Amino acid sequence: MPKFITNTIQFHAAAKNPKNDDYLFLVLQRALNVDIYPGLWQVITGFVEENETSVEAALRELFEETVLKPIKMWTVPYLTSFFDSKNDNINFSPVFGCLVNHTDGIILSEEHRDFKWLGFEKCMEILELPSHKAAHVLFRDFILNNENDDMFKIKI
Repeated sequence: MPKFITNTIQFHAAAKNPKNDDYLFLVLQRALNVDIYPGLWQVITGFVEENETSVEAALRELFEETVLKPIKMWTVPYLTSFFDSKNDNINFSPVFGCLVNHTDGIILSEEHRDFKWLGFEKCMEILELPSHKAAHVLFRDFILNNENDDMFKIKI
């Protein structure tokens, strides 16, 4: 019988587009030598470590994978889920979003080989996992395009 676990997070990063009043979204391409999803374009993901909250894990993963620090951060009102057939686990992941500075330099971890800042539609085209696409829409609609974004804001 599969186990239900909640030890992962999903994190979407956006920045104000300097050319207009829209947003750019960060996508990362996984390295080719990783065991899971080599070459896949994705958002920031990771595991929650022992004695760490999901928010702390999200902030740590953002920094470890990009060296970025958020200006603002929110919880997205959505849980993603996926099945890990190797371990027979059903995973539920809280989703977070943040605004970062587009001009801050990115240094990728060994887990990734490339990154892009893309507009919403291009981001939807390049993301491959359904949970990343669904959460991406909710991050834009419920957070970035919501005048009452304080409802989901996290103090950092």
